[in-house]
Amino acid sequence: MLPRSHTALNEALSNYLVADMDGEIIGCGGLDQYTTDTAEIYGLATSPGKSIRGTGSALVEALIEKARTENISHVFALTLAPAFFQKMGFRIVEQKDLPMKVWKDCVACPKYGNCDEIAMVLDLN
Repeated sequence: MLPRSHTALNEALSNYLVADMDGEIIGCGGLDQYTTDTAEIYGLATSPGKSIRGTGSALVEALIEKARTENISHVFALTLAPAFFQKMGFRIVEQKDLPMKVWKDCVACPKYGNCDEIAMVLDLN
């Protein structure tokens, strides 16, 4: 996950969904709109040892539904777990195919130029 300032985190809170079990947070994920028809699923995480199987999938499905209600046609993610996203219907693309992501976030990342994340896209049409 990218390091972010407190200001950036506060601004992003409304983009997040949170999964809880008995009042304890067990996962989260956000949806950030980049263009009128494209958004990123980001910050997806589940609590090791506390979340139940399927928490991550449920979060991604809820974020996809949120994207659909906002008339988003394409969602993308950068991930170290491509098999998880492939099971959800995403396909692998080149990072250069996501120029809005590269120029907004990647250029400020400490791993820029040496990124180990896989870019993935899901078409919602």
